[in-house]
Amino acid sequence: MKLVELECQNCGAALKIEEGTEMVSCPYCKATYKLDDEAQHIKYDDMENSGYEFEKGRIKAQKEHVANNQNLNIAKIPMIIIPIIVVIMIISIIVFFGIGISSVKNGFEKSYNDSNNDISSNNDISSNNDISIDDIKENSEIETNKENGKSEQEKYRFNLNYSNGRKAEIFVKSMLNNVITSNKTNKDKIITVKFNDITTQDLEQILEIEKQLIKYEEYDVLLDYDEDGFVNMITIR
Repeated sequence: MKLVELECQNCGAALKIEEGTEMVSCPYCKATYKLDDEAQHIKYDDMENSGYEFEKGRIKAQKEHVANNQNLNIAKIPMIIIPIIVVIMIISIIVFFGIGISSVKNGFEKSYNDSNNDISSNNDISSNNDISIDDIKENSEIETNKENGKSEQEKYRFNLNYSNGRKAEIFVKSMLNNVITSNKTNKDKIITVKFNDITTQDLEQILEIEKQLIKYEEYDVLLDYDEDGFVNMITIR
């Protein structure tokens, strides 16, 4: 038996009826229609009873239409995601092979550079054999000057906290504190302190000398140096 599809004129819902049916009622809005056999058109019948039911049916039909569209969109999601995944996989493969080729290329370049460096090193060694005695002397003088410069810097830093002259009691105490610190840390450059009848390198005795200094008094400070130019004795008068 052939089925005919019509649309509800009230709510828009699809109506499926058998061919030859004269009356049809919308399952959503309950609107009743009379069919024209010749044109298969529907006509309104009993409009007075459609009001509220028509509106209910229209809303229900719209919800059904929205639900069908959502299901259709969900069904399309895999069709969208699959091509994206394929593209990502292709890009990953290309990048992977690109990195591999680059690594191999870098390996060859490194090997080539290393071999060239070896050749250059051998050439340098050969050329070094031609160095004259004057060059050796010049290099020795340069190294000696560097060592002397370094020694001068160390001597300057070591002697920075000490100076000759007449000084107030507070400055002499500061100098003695520096001596204590230096004697603790520089065992190869011990400083001797001489005050009145005391001549000592002992830390406790140097502290005792500090205590004997009179507040606000001034003292003459005399420095002695070792053969390398470092302070090795401080005389306080």
